[in-house]
Amino acid sequence: MVAEAPEPGKLSAILFTGIEGPDGLSWRDESLQNDLRDEHALLVRELLPRHGGREVKRLEDGFLLEFEGGPAAVDFGLELQRALEARNGDVSAERRVVLRVGVHLGLVVHRDGEVFGEGVNLAARIEALARPGTLYVSETVARQVEGRLASPPVRLGRGEMKNIRLPVAVYRIDPPEHRRRVPLLSRMRSFLGLRSAAY
Repeated sequence: MVAEAPEPGKLSAILFTGIEGPDGLSWRDESLQNDLRDEHALLVRELLPRHGGREVKRLEDGFLLEFEGGPAAVDFGLELQRALEARNGDVSAERRVVLRVGVHLGLVVHRDGEVFGEGVNLAARIEALARPGTLYVSETVARQVEGRLASPPVRLGRGEMKNIRLPVAVYRIDPPEHRRRVPLLSRMRSFLGLRSAAY
């Protein structure tokens, strides 16, 4: 019997979004929860074509998206967070859509319109770590965008992630407006806390 050849991989930037419920308020109301998910979806689909991204899958509380490279994914993520910040300024606390965003550049396998592989798994792990309102990215993405941003990516530390073979360095990227508004002491506390966090 001839062994099947492994499926060829492609280098892609994978971006996950996930809605962070404001203190659990919105999740007590299923109708409101669905409204917030739909608003998130409309905004993602409006912005995605501007950055050459592809919607791979809509998830329960977010999206799995694919981009040609890290810069396009980061530009999309920053524009999405800025648009949500502007929107959230005009609504009550329970109607705010607050997102975690995680990005990784790695090899993925395409099959039946979906993507698979460690690159996808790692992006999902990074999104789960992300502080709402920011982007968390892997070191490969941080290297691609350094020098293109108003503020450089902030290294949060290196750790092991479930089902990932090697330790991974994670960086935070703040939208410029967000970074100016967060006091220096708060940024330092976040940095020190996440350096010691288990991935």
